[in-house]
Amino acid sequence: MAILLAILTVHWVNAFAQLYFAVLAALACLLLSGVSKDVKGLRVITGLQGADRLAIWIVLVALGVIGYLHNANTWTVDGPFNRPQDLAFWRTELILSISLAAPLIHWIAGILFPAAIVMDGKRFATEFALYVNFSGIALVLWTGEAAISMSALGAALALVVLAELTLFASL
Repeated sequence: MAILLAILTVHWVNAFAQLYFAVLAALACLLLSGVSKDVKGLRVITGLQGADRLAIWIVLVALGVIGYLHNANTWTVDGPFNRPQDLAFWRTELILSISLAAPLIHWIAGILFPAAIVMDGKRFATEFALYVNFSGIALVLWTGEAAISMSALGAALALVVLAELTLFASL
C-alpha cells in the first residue's frame, strides 16, 4: 500500500520545487561535514558506520535522481493525475520510487519493532539493490521494450551509479 501511495504521489506532483533539491544538497553537506571532522551538533552522523552512511547516500542520490527525472519529463494533466510524455524517464522514476519505498518501509518497521526486525545500512543497501534489479528487469519484460535511446542510456547510468554505491556498501 505504501509503495502504491509513493507512486501515486509522484503522479500528483507536476514538478519538484527548487527547495526540494536545496534540502537534499544541505543534507548531503551535513553528511559530508560529519564525516570529515567531529562537529558537536552532528554526533549522530559521526557515529554512523560506513554502511549506514552509505545507505543515507543511496537515499539522497535516489531522491535526487527521482526529482531530476520527474522535472526533466513533460507532464500533461489527465484527470486527478499527471501523465508522463517520456516513458523512459517515467519508468526509471517508477523503478527508483519502488526500490526506495520498500527498504524505507522495512527500516521504519525496524524502528517501530526493533526486537522483531533488524535493519542496518548494509541490509538497506542489499534490499535496495534487489528491488532496483528485479523491478527494472520486470518493467522491461512487462513492457516488452529494451530499446536504447539517449533517455534510456541516462536512466541506465543513474542505475549504474546506484548499483555501484550498493555494491560498495556490501563490502
